[in-house]
Amino acid sequence: MSPRHAGTDCRYIVVADEDRTVVNFVIETLLADGHAVFQAYDGQRAVELALGLKACDLVISNTRVGGLPGPDLIDELRAHLPRLPILYLADHRQSQPDLERRLPQNVPILREPFTADELRAVVKSLLGEARRPDASGAARAATAPRRPGVPRRNR
Repeated sequence: MSPRHAGTDCRYIVVADEDRTVVNFVIETLLADGHAVFQAYDGQRAVELALGLKACDLVISNTRVGGLPGPDLIDELRAHLPRLPILYLADHRQSQPDLERRLPQNVPILREPFTADELRAVVKSLLGEARRPDASGAARAATAPRRPGVPRRNR
């Protein structure tokens, strides 16, 4: 199991979504920021990837991944990794009250369509990337390259 990319200041992120367009957009954005990205089109595979990594930093998932409903994926991950940040990608057709009722309060929801900058802001917040310690323990600013915003996609 190897990541699609690993930058010098990378975090390990699992992306799980059945929609290859969404997966590719999210992966492209995260790779541009220097993260190591592992992709899964199946919910169980996403769980296996997250549990198999020595230091999974974030899981990004949607409503249903390969037959495993998003809330069940979250429950399974949290049973083993209770502090793992999870970002939930919601289809524009899902109602906010329904999502809030089904998901844990500490799982933020990013509604599709979204821009690369919106994704980056949520990921940065979840990872606490504003400042990270380097090998010596000294704090340093994150230096991931930034790309201009990508227009919202139409589905």
